[in-house]
Amino acid sequence: MKRAAPIGLTALSGLLAFIALSGILAFTVAAGAEAAVLTSVPATASSPAVAVYVVRPRDAGKHPAVLLLHGCDGINGFVIVSADRLAARGYVAVALDALGPSEPDGACTDRDGTEKATTAARATLAWLRSQEYVDADHLGVIGFSIGAAAALNLIDPFGSAAPPPAGLRVAVAFYPSCDGRDGNLTVPLAIFDGDADKITPAAPCAALVQAATAKNRTAQITTYPGATHGFQVPGPDRTFFGEPIRFDPLAAADSAQKTEQFLTRYLKPQ
Repeated sequence: MKRAAPIGLTALSGLLAFIALSGILAFTVAAGAEAAVLTSVPATASSPAVAVYVVRPRDAGKHPAVLLLHGCDGINGFVIVSADRLAARGYVAVALDALGPSEPDGACTDRDGTEKATTAARATLAWLRSQEYVDADHLGVIGFSIGAAAALNLIDPFGSAAPPPAGLRVAVAFYPSCDGRDGNLTVPLAIFDGDADKITPAAPCAALVQAATAKNRTAQITTYPGATHGFQVPGPDRTFFGEPIRFDPLAAADSAQKTEQFLTRYLKPQ
């Protein structure tokens, strides 16, 4: 199966230009986040160079940082706007491109896609800790779909002895695949999903949270009645893998508020 190629800085620049022309990025200026930059995380022995979108608060000094991991449709306007909103709330926000937007079905069905996203996330988190404007001990990750599975790989790695990324303090996963997880979480976890999701059903994630809680790990789940996969992404009704995806504005607003509260609890200690 042919795999999706990374979008790269040139294509990412084109995406951002389109978003800017559409007026979507106006929130950044109005809310007090400084101009974003496009750069790349240098290649390592285990990871190729990764294109990233970085946006910082205007306030000087070090800030907690949040890494955004996209779904298998690749980095898109929703992820970019999410990064801008995080920066407006005092976080360094980084959206990486791990898979690219082409052939989303292949990225979602190929297990190697999740592994590639996990490897890219580890490299990006390590790079973030070296940036002078980042509070290296207060990092978070938010993942969507395949990106949520990658986030779980970082904090509940199927019984692996691999340590969690240094500085990672919290994880948020939107409609991840939770099959086979043992609940040995290394950081607090919040999951948001829908009971009408046929792509990544909610029941295994409820079992993950139950297992984690039994092991005195911090985990919570919010499952929205009638919500599908991708419930918080604005847009018309559509299908993916033959299953419906519907925007649910009430679930979107509630999950956004709860995500902000969860991040604040662990990344902005009083």
